[in-house]
Amino acid sequence: MPHYDLDKVREAAQRLDIEYRGLKVRLDIANLGYELKDVADCIEKLTASHFHKTINYEDGQIDDVYKCMYQKINEDEVFNDELYIKLSLHDDCLSISLGSFHL
Repeated sequence: MPHYDLDKVREAAQRLDIEYRGLKVRLDIANLGYELKDVADCIEKLTASHFHKTINYEDGQIDDVYKCMYQKINEDEVFNDELYIKLSLHDDCLSISLGSFHL
């Protein structure tokens, strides 16, 4: 069972309230050819069936992990990416902090 309310996660994604937690996440997203709108679209399409696990860290940080297939259409090409997404909600559920976003 996810720690964070998926409806609130999707609402934050719809508002583009997404922060990348470090350089590796930024690089992974850039290497996929994704922009913020692609990341948000993917997160908005998450369902309960995509939930994989919750990670509790010693420092109190909690991340929910989702695995999903995302179809990205880029001009004349279609890419089907199987993604691993690790996220948390911050600021009283107003923004998403992405810890991982990669194949």
